[in-house]
Amino acid sequence: MPWGSNWEGAVYLFSSAVFVLGAVCCLLHAHGRLPLTMPFRRAWPALLLIGASVVWAGFQGAPWFSDLADELLPRAARVYPDARRVDPDLPSSFSTDPYYTRLAALKGAAYLILFALILLLTRSRERIRWLAYAIVACGVFEALYGSAKSLTGLEFGFFGREVGRSVAVGTFVNRNHLAGLLEMTLAVGVGLLIAGRFSSPGGNWRDWLRGAATFLLSDKAPLRIAVVIMAIGLVLTRSRMGNVGFAVSLSVTGAVYLLLARSSRFSSGLVLAILSSIVLVDLVIVGSYFGIEEVARRLEQTTVAEASNRVDLYDYAVPYVLDYLPFGAGAGSFVASFLPYGGAEVVIPYDHAHNDYLEFLGEWGVVGWLPTALAVLLSLGAAGFALRERQDSLLRATGIGSFMGIVALLIHSFVDFNLQIPANAGFFTVLLAMGWLARYMPVHHHKPASRQSEADG
Repeated sequence: MPWGSNWEGAVYLFSSAVFVLGAVCCLLHAHGRLPLTMPFRRAWPALLLIGASVVWAGFQGAPWFSDLADELLPRAARVYPDARRVDPDLPSSFSTDPYYTRLAALKGAAYLILFALILLLTRSRERIRWLAYAIVACGVFEALYGSAKSLTGLEFGFFGREVGRSVAVGTFVNRNHLAGLLEMTLAVGVGLLIAGRFSSPGGNWRDWLRGAATFLLSDKAPLRIAVVIMAIGLVLTRSRMGNVGFAVSLSVTGAVYLLLARSSRFSSGLVLAILSSIVLVDLVIVGSYFGIEEVARRLEQTTVAEASNRVDLYDYAVPYVLDYLPFGAGAGSFVASFLPYGGAEVVIPYDHAHNDYLEFLGEWGVVGWLPTALAVLLSLGAAGFALRERQDSLLRATGIGSFMGIVALLIHSFVDFNLQIPANAGFFTVLLAMGWLARYMPVHHHKPASRQSEADG
C-alpha cells in the first residue's frame, strides 16, 4: 500500500512473498495435493508469452554476451565507456542500466507467478467471489482514505509524505495512479452489480416496479453504495484520463455485454438502467457535488504550454524508441537511456515516458513487448468470450470486471504510466487472470438427492 509499492524494498518483499507461495504450490502439486485447474491449462499461451518476455528481460540485464551486445546494440554500447571510468571492469550488456533491468526482470517473474497463482488457487465459484469482493474492498478503502484527506483538508501523505493539495491520492503519490487503481476496482464492482439472472416479472407495470424494487433491496444495494464511493474517489482525483478511461470502458463494456450476452429483454433493460444510473447518479449528480466540473474544466482548459510539453515529450520519446529497436534499451532503463533525448522544451527530468506503450517498447524492444501485448489481448479475448458463452452469473460478472478493467487501463496507459507502478501492475495482472477464470472455470450443478424408492422404504 505505501506509495503504490513503487520503491525497491516493497518490490523485493512482494517478489519474495510470491516466490515462496509459488514454491509451496509446486511442492503441493508434486505430491498430488494441488492438481492443475482448467483455467490454468487453458491459459498456457498467456503464461508462455509472459514468460518469454521475462526471460528476455533477464537476458537484457545479463553480462554474459558483451561482444554480442556491442554488435547488436551499438546505441547502448556508447554508454559504457563513460561508465567504465567509474568501474573499469564493468561488462557490457543489452541494457543501458543493467541493475534496473535485472530488477524489472525480477518484477516480471513475480507478476508471472502471481498470474499463475490466481489461476491455480481460485478453484471454485466461492473463491472467485472472495477475490472479486476483496478487490472491491481495496478500492473502497483507497477511495475513502483519499476522499477523507481531500475533503477535510488534511493534506498529509501516507506515512507523512507530502502530496499535492485538493486532490485525492489515497496511499499513492500520484493522483493518476489512484485513478488507475479505482478504474480497475470499479470495473469489478460494476461487473458484480450488473451480472446476474433477472427473470421477467411479467407485462404489468406494477410487476416491473416490484421487480426493480426487489433488485434494489437485495444484496446488490451495499455493492451499489461501494460503486458510488469509488466513483466519488475517482472524481476527487481530478484525473482527466482516469475519468475518461472509466467512462469509455463503461460504455464499451456495456455495449459489448448487451450485444453478446444471451439475456431476456427484462434483464437487458435492467442492465441498461443500472449502467445509466451509474453515469447519471455517480458521474453527474454525485460527481457535480464532489467536483466533476473541475475535471471537465481541466479537460477543456488544458493550457497550450502544458499540451506543448506533453507533445514534445512524445516527440522526443519516439526517436528514442526507434533508435533502440528491435532489442530495446533494457527493461527499467528509461531514466538512463532517455536522458540524451530531452530537448530544451523538456524542462524537468522524466522518470517515465507518461505513455506505457512507448516506454515498454523502448525498454523491452519488439522482442519483449510483443509477447506481453499478445498475452494481454488473449486475456481480453477470454473475458469477452465469457460475456457471450457463460450463463453462470458470477462468472459473467468476473468476465465483465476483467474486460472493463483491462480496457480502462489500456486507455489510461496512452498518457500515463500506471503499469510501471507495482501495485497497479499487480492488480492488472489479477484482472488478466480473471478473464481466463471467467471463460474456463467449470460450473458444477448439484442435483438434489433423489427420493428413496418405496422398495427401499
